[in-house]
Amino acid sequence: MNKIQYISRKGNFDSGHRVMNEFMKCYNIHGHTYLYELTFSFENMEEIGYALDFKEIKRVFCQWIDDLLDHGMILNPKDELLIKTTKEYGTKLWEMSLNGEGEYCNPSVENIAKEVFLAMRILSYTLYGTATTGLKIHGVKIYETPNCWTECFESSIKITEQDNFMQANGESIIAYAKEKGVLEYDDRKI
Repeated sequence: MNKIQYISRKGNFDSGHRVMNEFMKCYNIHGHTYLYELTFSFENMEEIGYALDFKEIKRVFCQWIDDLLDHGMILNPKDELLIKTTKEYGTKLWEMSLNGEGEYCNPSVENIAKEVFLAMRILSYTLYGTATTGLKIHGVKIYETPNCWTECFESSIKITEQDNFMQANGESIIAYAKEKGVLEYDDRKI
């Protein structure tokens, strides 16, 4: 029986957001430097000595976060005025979709972590779903501030949230994965 092992990579992204209907200060438009950790599990390693090179995590998974979330706005789909303004200025925009496309879903760090987890799951399955390593996303940890963070695992996400996210974003994330492709790091196989 194979034993499960884990690999993690840290990164960060800067995004603006606001929490609609909160009567405290987070209702105001503001931003964070989010720090994150992506943790993958695997059962087998390639002969070269790892299941996935850390450079590959950066090239695909961290780059997806950078391309879609970094220096953009993460918004509740019901935040119509701010979405309109963001689009008019051509600013990068991510609309939350856990409750369904266009449905109320605040960009709290908890919800952002769920969406990042689901995106990482789609990317890993698309690229490595048939790999003998058994590689898959295990968890996502996101720090909203140095003192406040959330951790998200598969068990953290409702089936309806998974289905809604896949319906809203699945095709574009699969296309992103296919565009990135898989690089071979073992020069004996090239």
